[in-house]
Amino acid sequence: MTATVPTTRLPGGAPHEREPGDRWSVEVRDVHKRFGDRVVLDGLSLGIPEGSITVVLGPSGTGKSVLVKHLIGLLFPDRGDVLVRGRSVPHMDLGELLAMRRRFGVLFQDGALYGSMDVFDNVAFPLRQHTDLPEDRVAEVVRRRLDDVGLGAVARRLPSELSGGMRKRAGFARALVLEPEIVIFDEPDSGLDPVRTALLCELIQAMHAEHGGTYVVITHDIASARRIGEVLAVLWKGRVVASGPAAEMLASDDPLVRQFLAGAPRGPLGMD
Repeated sequence: MTATVPTTRLPGGAPHEREPGDRWSVEVRDVHKRFGDRVVLDGLSLGIPEGSITVVLGPSGTGKSVLVKHLIGLLFPDRGDVLVRGRSVPHMDLGELLAMRRRFGVLFQDGALYGSMDVFDNVAFPLRQHTDLPEDRVAEVVRRRLDDVGLGAVARRLPSELSGGMRKRAGFARALVLEPEIVIFDEPDSGLDPVRTALLCELIQAMHAEHGGTYVVITHDIASARRIGEVLAVLWKGRVVASGPAAEMLASDDPLVRQFLAGAPRGPLGMD
């Protein structure tokens, strides 16, 4: 069941107000990150509720991919904190960090498949790397995940022999193979046409309904957000400016939220 999350306007990146009984899988608290003179995250705060499909929306260059790297401990904040199940990621030692990352499945923009491995071995790779399962059990799990995403018939094809949508689905199968508690989708609709985007969104919803867990979808595609988002967060210039349940966000009177979710040219958001 999705946690109750109040719609929250966040001027200056102020933290979410936490309601009694809320359960966050991940919390990002006033995170700042810069590379040289470029500020990428500027006081970003976000609560990701347990068991939800949370969609983080933002145009290119607003820090979405940098946020993903902070969530899985590939980058650490200059200031602020990231907590996974209440534990501070920047304060973990290496062993704790590696154990934490195994809680995550990640689908990167291009699927991030190994070109020299066929689809079966790509999906099997995390099981062989992180478990002691015998090979017959590995094969059973991989076949089940490939069937989940409709790729059972192409298990022995190389990634170069697949369409873009099929590579995404193979990456999704690999992201699910360790039965992660939290699955992150980094621009899953990138490079897909509208029909394949809709089919991928349908698959995300179906897998979430079947396997549960917390899904975080990072995208700039408003149609995808409307289709699958249970919780929406709008990311702009390195901070979350508003977040809350999808129905409330889509009905928001806030000029910034309305302009962004409508894709309107006029409003408080400009080209700068």
